[in-house]
Amino acid sequence: MKISAIVSEYNPFHNGHKYLAEQLRKDGSTHIVSVMSGNFVQRGECAVSDKYSRAETAVLSGIDLVLELPVVYSCASAERFSYGAVYTLMSLGCIDELCFGSECGDIDALRKTAALSDDADFIRRIISYKSQGYSHPRAVEAALRDTNNNISADLLKGANNTLAVEYIKALNKLNSNIIPKTVKRTGAMHDSTNTSDNFASASLIRKMIYSNDTSYKRYVPLAAYRTLEQQKEQGLCPAKLTQNERSIISALRLCTLEQIRATPDVTEGLEHRLYKAISENITLEGIIEQVKCKRYTYARISRIIMCIYLGITKDMYSTDPQYLRVLAFNSKGTEVLKQMKRTAALPVVMRPSKDFDTLSAEGKTLLSADIRASDLYSLFTPTIQPCGKDFFLGALKVESGKSYGFE
Repeated sequence: MKISAIVSEYNPFHNGHKYLAEQLRKDGSTHIVSVMSGNFVQRGECAVSDKYSRAETAVLSGIDLVLELPVVYSCASAERFSYGAVYTLMSLGCIDELCFGSECGDIDALRKTAALSDDADFIRRIISYKSQGYSHPRAVEAALRDTNNNISADLLKGANNTLAVEYIKALNKLNSNIIPKTVKRTGAMHDSTNTSDNFASASLIRKMIYSNDTSYKRYVPLAAYRTLEQQKEQGLCPAKLTQNERSIISALRLCTLEQIRATPDVTEGLEHRLYKAISENITLEGIIEQVKCKRYTYARISRIIMCIYLGITKDMYSTDPQYLRVLAFNSKGTEVLKQMKRTAALPVVMRPSKDFDTLSAEGKTLLSADIRASDLYSLFTPTIQPCGKDFFLGALKVESGKSYGFE
């Protein structure tokens, strides 16, 4: 039994994701587990379709078990996103390797770059550059250039390379025995508007879905296409922030300076810039554009705004993942779940309504945030959905290409 893991957003699940799973099978993986972002993703946006449909598509397309990454980690910086995902996978107690795509495909180069995070001189250089107004990614690149480490500096220009380094750093920080493994990314690169054979970036596919261009069918597995089109017919997809932008703006306008200051990633007086921008703009784009600068990236401001809207505070950041929430699984996933009964260091949540009271106080806080995020997510779909579904729905069992309902 060789259990491999993948960290994912599947926003949406596409041929590149399927290719990665196929490469793992070829390399001897008998079971594949994915820890996936829920309804809100690392860009500070809502996912194009809900977490259950994306988890179901993943299981229909090569993944055996999908766990949810709590929203306090999924809507966070690359470092925190990676830490939460790795901590979750370690807590299963049965993962052999963590596999991720990268532009370089060189695990040794990624390991060497990750090891720099413990170098005192390198850390001082990053702090110095940030004090000059550099964003964290630019400060890291500049520090690498100073040390004549142009290989690592160039490597971190790739978004997937950057995440790969963060995964390795998290594995090192947690003293994990999970083996990191990379597969060279094939086809279209991250955020690329180009296509290659049957591969396209998730961002391009999302643009096609938003514009009702069904030619995206070429770039996703058939199961993904069918699910997305079915959800479109039902008014459940695509979800996007502009569908209900006013609810976010209203939440921002109700915030005090103290509340903004209590939001993750708000440091060094950034709350004042945000508060001013909120009072002077009538669109999210206007707010973000006014606040972003060399030091504070568009993505960082977007995440801060989403955390304010979702009620995520700095206090929640002091808590490690507290549970393993199952979204979907097949027969092989059932075998992993049986293994987890013997090895898991955290409680397994199959249905929140049944398992909520078994969690610690911290676990209840994190799971409540996930449930609240799902209730708010339903405001951004073409047809608004009622609250409470996420609390009562359980893990989806998928067999022989069919979904048999929630366990």
